[in-house]
Amino acid sequence: MMMMIRFMLLVALALLSIPTRGQVNAGGEPADPAAWSALAADRPFVLSWGSRDVHYAQSAVPRVRLASGQVLTAWRGETVSALALIASRQGTRPLRLEMRREADGAAVADSVATARFVRYVLCDEKRGCGANAMNTPTYLVPDIIDVDTAWAVAPMTTRPVWVSVTVPRNAQAGERTLWLAVVDERTGQVQGRLRLTVNVIDRTLPCPADYRFHVDFWQQPYSVARYAGVSRWSQRHFDLLKPYLRLLARGGQKVVTTVLFYEPWGEQSNDKFDAMVKTTRRKNGTWRYDYSVFDHYVRLCDSCGINRQINCYSMIPWDMTFNYYDEALQREVSLRTSTADSAYRALWVPFLQSFARHLKKRGWFDKTRIAMDERGLQDMRHAYALLREAVPDFRMALAGNLHEELVDKLADYSLGYPARFSDEQRAARSRQGMVSTTYTCCTELTPNLETYNDPADAAYLPLYCLANGFDGYLHWSWMNWTDRPLQDSRFKLFPAGDTYLIYPGPRSSVRWERFIEGVQQVEKYRLLRAERLAQGDEAGVKKLDDGLRWFQSGELNYHSTSARLVNGFERLLNEMSAK
Repeated sequence: MMMMIRFMLLVALALLSIPTRGQVNAGGEPADPAAWSALAADRPFVLSWGSRDVHYAQSAVPRVRLASGQVLTAWRGETVSALALIASRQGTRPLRLEMRREADGAAVADSVATARFVRYVLCDEKRGCGANAMNTPTYLVPDIIDVDTAWAVAPMTTRPVWVSVTVPRNAQAGERTLWLAVVDERTGQVQGRLRLTVNVIDRTLPCPADYRFHVDFWQQPYSVARYAGVSRWSQRHFDLLKPYLRLLARGGQKVVTTVLFYEPWGEQSNDKFDAMVKTTRRKNGTWRYDYSVFDHYVRLCDSCGINRQINCYSMIPWDMTFNYYDEALQREVSLRTSTADSAYRALWVPFLQSFARHLKKRGWFDKTRIAMDERGLQDMRHAYALLREAVPDFRMALAGNLHEELVDKLADYSLGYPARFSDEQRAARSRQGMVSTTYTCCTELTPNLETYNDPADAAYLPLYCLANGFDGYLHWSWMNWTDRPLQDSRFKLFPAGDTYLIYPGPRSSVRWERFIEGVQQVEKYRLLRAERLAQGDEAGVKKLDDGLRWFQSGELNYHSTSARLVNGFERLLNEMSAK
C-alpha cells in the first residue's frame, strides 16, 4: 500500500512538473517552441537594439523591430544607456561583450563604455505593506546588470544587454561612433555587432558630488557582511563596502546613514542593525561611549564621495527599545521605555551631550541630524524638546507624515508620497536652509522602485520631486538583501525589490541606472533654466516649466506612462541644450 501511494505521488509530481507551454528554459519559465521556430535555425542568435522601457520576458521571442543602429544624445560628464537583446533559438556557447571604437578595433576602456548582460530575478504579485505569504504568481524580471563577462544563452531564451556610456568631461562636441561586439568566448570571433552613435552636446554636467538634487538612500552595510561571511566592522567588511558606496555616490548620494542604538526599525529585515556606537553603563551609573565604528564608517563614506550630511537613527525606534552593556550586570541590557519616561531622559541626555562634543571635535556637528522614521507627533514633540534641552543647536530629521507643528523645526523633512508642503511652507523652509524631500515605500504601486515597476518609474521619481518643489528623494533601503538576492527579490514583509536596488558584486541594476538618469535630467533642467532666465528668454523658461509640469500630478496611466513622460522630457532637454 505504501509503495502504491509513493508511486502515485511521484506520478503527480511528474505531471505538475510538465510545462504548459513547452520546454522550460534555464530560468524556469516555459517557452513556446512554435514562436521560437520563427527564428532562423542556422543562426546562433538574433541581435538587435531594444527598449530600456520594457521588461522583456526571458522565455519569449522579443517583439522588436530589428535595429542595428541607435543614437544617444549626451552632455559631457553624463552617463547614458541603451539596451540590446540577444535572442537564441538553439542556445549559444559562452559569449563575451565588448565595446569598441571601430567595428573590428580595440576595446574601449570601461570608464567610457561598458556592455553587461542583464540577469533575471524572481518577482511576485505581492503589492502593498504587510506579510508576504509567498503564494502569489511569480515571474522573472530583468534587473541585475551583471559583472560576469561571459554568458551562454540557453535555448529559447532572450538575454538583454545593458550598454552604458559615460562621456568624458574633456570630450569634444560632435558625434562619436561606438560598437557593441558579441564575441565567441572560446574562439575570439565576433558573432554579431551593433552600432551606437553618441551625439555629444557642448555642455557639461557637474560631478555627482556637486549635484543639487538631494539623494538619500539609507544604507544597510550589514547585508554585505552577512553575504560575504565576514565579521561586522572588521577591516575586511569596510574594504568590501567601498565599491558599493562608490556606486551609491554615482547617483549623487548626499547622506551617510548611521545607527546609534540597536534596530531603529524593529527587526523587520534579514540582518540585525547593530549600533555603530557602543554604549556602556558603568558600575557607578555613568556612561561610556565608543565611537570608533561610527567614525570609521563616516570616514569611509567621505572617501567614497558621500559627505554632505550624516543622519543618525534613532531617538524613537519603532519598538522603543534601546540596548546597552551594563558593567554591573556584565551583560547586554534592553531598555524598553517611552519618550515621556524618566528612563528615556536618563539615557538620552548624557548621550546627546557626549555625542555633540564628539561630533564637534571631528568637525561633523553642523552636518549631523538626529533622525526618525515615521513617528507620531506626540513622540516627536517629546524627542524634539529633549534634544533642544540637551544640545540646543542639534538639528533633527524625520521621514513621515506632515505634522504642521514641526514644519519650521525639522532641518530635514521627508514626506511620504503623495503628501506635499504648501508653497508657503516650502519657501519658509528653503529660506532657513532646510532640506525638504519626499519618499515612496511599500504603500505606493506606481511610481516606485520595486522590481515589478516599469523601468522608467525610477527616472520619473526625481522629476516628480522637482516638479513639486522637493529638494530631493528618499528611499528607506538600498542594499538590504534577501536570503538569495541574485535569484529571488521577494521579501517576507514588503513587495519584491523594496529592500534593495543593487546586488552583491557589487552589481548595479536597471532600476538604479534609470534613477541616475532621472537625477541627471533634474540637473540639466536646473542649468538650462538658470541660463535662459539669465538671458531673459521668457519663452525658453516657459517651455522648460511647461515640460516639467507633466510630472506634477504623480498620476500614471495607460495614456500617461512614466516612459512616455521621461522620454518626452529628455527630448525637450536635448532640444533646449542644442540652442
